[in-house]
This record gives sequence, C-alpha cells and structure tokens, in this order.
Amino acid sequence: MKNILITVGKNLKENQEFIEYIKRESYAKFGIIDSLIFLEDNDKDLFIEISEAYQKYNNILIATNSSTYPIVSKIVATIFDDTLIAENNILIPSKSQKFEKNSFLIEDERKINVIKVEELKKLPPIFLENRVEYAVLNIFNIDLNEIEKKLSNLANTYEINLTYTEVTNKWIRVYAKNSKFGDLAMFVQNAKLLMPNNLVVAENIFEYLIERLSATKKHITFAESCTGGLLASMLTKFPGSSNVFKGSLVTYANEIKSAWLGVKINTLKEHGAVSEETVREMLKGALKVSESDFALAISGIAGPGGATPTKPVGTVVIGAKSKDKEIVETLHFSGDRNYIQFQASMYAIKLLFDIAQEELF
Repeated sequence: MKNILITVGKNLKENQEFIEYIKRESYAKFGIIDSLIFLEDNDKDLFIEISEAYQKYNNILIATNSSTYPIVSKIVATIFDDTLIAENNILIPSKSQKFEKNSFLIEDERKINVIKVEELKKLPPIFLENRVEYAVLNIFNIDLNEIEKKLSNLANTYEINLTYTEVTNKWIRVYAKNSKFGDLAMFVQNAKLLMPNNLVVAENIFEYLIERLSATKKHITFAESCTGGLLASMLTKFPGSSNVFKGSLVTYANEIKSAWLGVKINTLKEHGAVSEETVREMLKGALKVSESDFALAISGIAGPGGATPTKPVGTVVIGAKSKDKEIVETLHFSGDRNYIQFQASMYAIKLLFDIAQEELF
C-alpha cells in the first residue's frame, strides 16, 4: 500500500510547518506518506502529475487552495471518467463515495481524496483510511543482520512483509505489514518471545513512554546542551507528557552548566563540556534539582563549527541515570546539524530503555 501527498498552490508549498501538520494527520488516518509532490498554482503538468500518481499509488491525498481546487477537481473527475456536480456549495465528482464541505473521496481500485484548505489553520476531513494492518517494532541493541535472521522465517510463516530502518545507533525500527492471508498478531507475539528485553511494539515511542511512565508513576527530566531542548520538544508534543515530565534544563554555556546543574568548574576546565565526566555531573544535577526517577543528558558538537582535533563534529556524549543505574557513552554521528541533534536525542531515549527495563518493557 503506497501513499502520496500532492499539494497544489504556492502558499502550501512555502508553509512547511503546515505540510508537516498534514503529514501527521495523514499518518493517523492511513499511514506513512511514501512520496510528496509540490505543484504550483499554474503548473502546466498538473494533469500529468496527478494521472501518473493515480497509476503508481494506492492512496492519493491532494491538498489545494481555493484557486486550485476547481481545476484539480476537474482533473480528478476526468481520470475517473466522471463529471462534476454541485454539493454543499462545492463542485465534486458525481461518483464521490464520501464528501463534506471542502473534502471528497472517489475510488475504484485506487483512492483520491481532494481537500480544499481555505486557511492554513485547520484541515477539512481526510477520508482516506488504511485497511492494511501493520505494526511498528522498535528493536534495541541488536544489529540489523541478526534482526533479519530472527524475523525473516517468522515473517514468511505468518505472511508478513517487513521494512527495516535505522532510527539511531543500536535502534532499528521494523514496519510489519499484514498480507491478505497473514496473521500479524501471531507474528508480533512470537517476535516478542524471540527478543523479550529488546523489542517494544509502538508506532510512536514518545506516546509509549508517556503511557508506561504514567502507569508506573515515574518521572523524567532532561539536561540538554547541543540538542537545545529538542528532546523536550519531542516529548511534550504529546498529551499526557505533563504527567511524567518534570522539565528540561538547556545549558549551553559552561557557566550555566555549573550554576544550574552543579557541574564543577574544574571538571569543565580539565575535561571540557563534551566529556563523559561533564555529562555524569549533568545527570546528577538534573536528578537532584528535579527529584525525578530518571534523567537524560546530552552534550556534544552538532556543527558545523566547534570541532577540535580530538572531538570532531558529530561527537556527542549521552547519558541516562536512575537512582541506582547510570550509563554514559560517547557517540560519533554523521550528517548535518539537525540530523546529528535528532540522532543524539533518539539515542538518549534508547539509553532510557537500557536503564528502565522493568518500567518500559
């Protein structure tokens, strides 16, 4: 099942935050967007692009503005050998199976849902739905080759299609999709038996964390340097985070690390801000000031500047601490500044699973 989002209109193309909003809503309704196409208001290839998408994709969501909606509706009607009719003061193909104001769905073996976004604030209804069962498996501390060996025969037995992707070091995400005669529930059950302390079934790891920490009445706090609050932002996007999250101290400057977290000046002078010694003290300070059950700390060089001969761009020290366990590791990530920050944040979450197995698995 392949999905595509097509936006038609310059104002949509230029508003990336709104596009991300559409993608999130789409994911909740019918799954991951496999491809994204931006088209201008007067694009001469509009008919060709939409027709080709209809040949390649199962679910096609087309977001238009007020000026591009009429031509897009006409193109869709033409593809389905249909005509337009007026319903609820808006033109839609007569064969539309579902429609409300500013949204219609038309389908045969493939589906097209056209939505008109009059203001870049709220989306009209999205009618596309994913009828293919799937599960997302997050697997920690096992390399990809071993995961494939463990899961390939199991997937064949239960007729499941697998896609693998690396989230960050030592964290592989597996998308398991059911086939027509597959048994997804049995596949997941047996996968858990194969990797009981390494596998978490969750579409969104942050929602899962909130649920599990809430259930065990545990709290967490962060001390962030090079990630600049990204980890806190990722967690607090989801409802319920206030039940488990005490807060995050974003300590860029050394004097703030010392004043807010109690990192010793001598530690910073002798070992530097990007060091395991500093991160251990950041963890200790974060736990003390927040009185949380768990703390995560990150300090590194996200680039493009700031590197030294012994600490190149991508060097990040990440730690996790509870009242009786502590892990601090030095990592070397590749990519640009934002991707390094993302990988570091996700690796911190991986370390949380390492020290909080009783609460999270």
